[in-house]
Amino acid sequence: MGNFGRVQSIERAVKVLNCFSDRNAELKLTEIAQYLDINKSTLHGIITTMKDAGLIDQNSENQKYRLGLKLAELGGLVLRNLDIRAVARPILMDLCDEEDETIHLGILEGKEIIYIDKVESNQSLRMFTTIGTRYHAYCTAIGKSILAFKSPEALENHLPENPVKHTAHTKNTREAILEELEKVREKGFALDLEENVIGLNCVGAPIFNHESKVEYSISISGPVDRMDMARLEMLSGKMKAAALEISRRIGYLE
Repeated sequence: MGNFGRVQSIERAVKVLNCFSDRNAELKLTEIAQYLDINKSTLHGIITTMKDAGLIDQNSENQKYRLGLKLAELGGLVLRNLDIRAVARPILMDLCDEEDETIHLGILEGKEIIYIDKVESNQSLRMFTTIGTRYHAYCTAIGKSILAFKSPEALENHLPENPVKHTAHTKNTREAILEELEKVREKGFALDLEENVIGLNCVGAPIFNHESKVEYSISISGPVDRMDMARLEMLSGKMKAAALEISRRIGYLE
């Protein structure tokens, strides 16, 4: 009953693919047959079909089989079409449930960050924002988390020539901003200590994609009386862990 509708040849093809790993990048036909307990003549037909489709390749020097480039093409297609919001949202909701503070997912566009998703806390005193809200990247936790992993050349396009001092705490010289971005890169998280909005502290962490590039970030925000330095330190670990889990789900390999 449980096997109704399943195609044995396809199941076997999937098992063939699963034989390969970093340790076993290339395998002989006899090795695959032993792993799967399949007759060599039957296996040869399956592998020949997979080879014709580009799913399996063969080393011309030693005649061993390996995964084909078609899989990389298909894998890239999957990764490029992942909806970051759909992937991240369950993790953001769990964070919000645990901490009861507002969580944002953001992306860098030019010199600004844009909130592309939000899970709001139930607190009466909280950060009021909407999806689509924009802020200067250099003075937000999300922005700094992304900027910290940009090349010096790329930063020229993402930092304003004359940064605005939004509050008394805003760092508004390129030297001070670059110095902080270096610290963010070392620690793996960013803080916004009333730099963008007075009375509001935030912690952000970068999300790495399948190319190990940072295009997104998440942050948790709350009023300073709830988000003191002790709690910010605790939350930094949680944010890094959550961002890493999202990164893994979109294909990041450490």
